[in-house]
Amino acid sequence: MSLDQTRGHVDEKAYSASSADGPYGQMCFLEVPVSDPARAAAFYTAVLGWECADAVMPSLTPGIKTVHFFNKGDLHGGFLAMEDGNHVTTGNDAARPARMAVLPTFCVRDIEVTVVEVERLGGRVHVPKTEIGGGMGFFCRIIDCEGNMVGIWAQE
Repeated sequence: MSLDQTRGHVDEKAYSASSADGPYGQMCFLEVPVSDPARAAAFYTAVLGWECADAVMPSLTPGIKTVHFFNKGDLHGGFLAMEDGNHVTTGNDAARPARMAVLPTFCVRDIEVTVVEVERLGGRVHVPKTEIGGGMGFFCRIIDCEGNMVGIWAQE
């Protein structure tokens, strides 16, 4: 990003992706570590409307038993069924609240309605609905049923 000091504003061309960039720089696959793939599939199907495949693929990666695929529009990913002792969640440590891991954030229509569904399915709120400011909407961070922190965002 470049700051044009003479005019006091950010040069939009410095950070705006052009349509010529194609898919480069966009999320192309999301891996979610889980201990119970069926529970995770039910959670994300109900909360975010993900479509979860019945097919299971053995993993070639040590520490991961199987991969259970999902998608939603252009988002594709897999729940990684972790071997015992390998399911690491570092972004929701109450003793170290500033510790962060990669945090995917998903658009929702209504944060309050989504939070009700999250809690019904065994998840919990980590950071309550918070206004970003500048007309950029609101965010909330949740802990899913597998212990992973996920962000949700809505304009209202």
